[in-house]
Amino acid sequence: MARVEQRMAEIAVTADKEQVPPAYKVLYDGQCEICQACVSWLKALDHKNKTICLPISTEALSACDSRLRIDDCLQQLHVVTPGGEIHAGWDAVTCLARLFPSTRLLGILGEWFPFRQAGRLCYRFVAANRYSLSKCRGGACRIAKPEAVRRQAKLSAFWSCYTLGFFIRLPLVLWAGIGAAVERTSIFARTYHQRLDLLNGRLVVLFLNGVLPNTVPLLFGELFTAVVYDGVAIDPGSPKMRRSLARHLRQAQPRIAKVIATHAHEEHVGNLNWLSELSGAPVCVSEMTAQFLTPFKKLPWVRATIIGQPPNLKPPYHILGETVDTESGYLQVLATPGHCDDHIVLYDPTEKLLLAGDAFMGSYFATPNPDVDSLKWLASLERLMELDIEILVEGHGHIHTLRVDIPDFPGVVIRENPKIAISQKLTYLRWLREQIAAGFQDQLPVRVIEASCFPWGQRTSWESCATDECIRLLSLGHFSRTELVRSFVRTNSEPLPTVYEVRISGGQ
Repeated sequence: MARVEQRMAEIAVTADKEQVPPAYKVLYDGQCEICQACVSWLKALDHKNKTICLPISTEALSACDSRLRIDDCLQQLHVVTPGGEIHAGWDAVTCLARLFPSTRLLGILGEWFPFRQAGRLCYRFVAANRYSLSKCRGGACRIAKPEAVRRQAKLSAFWSCYTLGFFIRLPLVLWAGIGAAVERTSIFARTYHQRLDLLNGRLVVLFLNGVLPNTVPLLFGELFTAVVYDGVAIDPGSPKMRRSLARHLRQAQPRIAKVIATHAHEEHVGNLNWLSELSGAPVCVSEMTAQFLTPFKKLPWVRATIIGQPPNLKPPYHILGETVDTESGYLQVLATPGHCDDHIVLYDPTEKLLLAGDAFMGSYFATPNPDVDSLKWLASLERLMELDIEILVEGHGHIHTLRVDIPDFPGVVIRENPKIAISQKLTYLRWLREQIAAGFQDQLPVRVIEASCFPWGQRTSWESCATDECIRLLSLGHFSRTELVRSFVRTNSEPLPTVYEVRISGGQ
């Protein structure tokens, strides 16, 4: 209630300052995929804030207009004009269409015979079959008549609603995909063969490249890096990035006293022994990472071709304890399973700096690999929230900080409080956990649960859709939104390459 009133107050203040007409209030079903898709278009057209879009709830209706009834609003779109008129169904659509130059003709024609009669007929059909047509395995059924909706809502209705919502939004999906591709290319060009020397040289981020590995940052935005912090080299890349790493080392000549891997994924461990032999520094890994690397599991051919199959870890190597000494202090070693079972992070309590590896990969991450356990990841992120973090360094190139001694670098340095970024990821994962648990409780197929985790009303769902599906296609399904659902229901108690191998071999 307070949020709805606050939003209306903000629009009113804006209207008063800019002397624009009061807004039209649009009441829609926030769980219906078709409604969400249409509202996305409405927001794209409404450059002058002529409308306020409000998902249906009892609080929203009472704050908007006392004449509105929730049963009526669940059946049809309702619009309350600045003058207090209420339009419903097809008449609401034409009312909104007349507000914008690009749709004004549709609004005018929609009020003429025979278009008005046809539009109203369609809306009456939808109203009469509201619950059976609704996506409502999590739609308006959360607001009214949940049991009736669950009985009547068929999966065919779910998919028809979800698919239609996708096609309504398809131009926006494609445009977002093009924009993301341009941004990825720009960031890749700025970081190509580059390094960042930060904190008076204590922190060095080396951006790694390779002919085939370069396809990953260009297609998916995942940069490859190696980090040297206070004499400790962390995650030195894969064999196919070795030439790039050697070039950096010749130019920067950093002092390396130890070589550490945060986890056993191929882009992090492929050069451990090579860098150890080159620098004379010992290799230090967690006990579980050492188990995974001796021998290293055979990768799917796509990953082996693009990133490179790492060699087995060769002795001598050291097992990490609770801390690791650096040139001027020490780093705490914290177990953070989730992204994979063996993941660790390194934390400098003096500098308040977290070398997170892949324990944090942005607040939104939708296409994990098969060894992700999201329930463990949630617990790990909750532990990280207890740390005092001012600088968060991701394993794939992004640095989250508000510190002024970290200079700006567009596309790499993200000006935000690291704790807020972690909190946002926690919120997202908790929401996913609820969605997936409810889906399995209702005995829904995995693909239906997957779709319910990516409603078109969420901006991230459609903005990342093209990239996510490209990842699914090029990895032959190895990285996908489907794996995100599976990551919340892992039951295998064995350390991961077992689950890994099942996925690779095509098991379920």
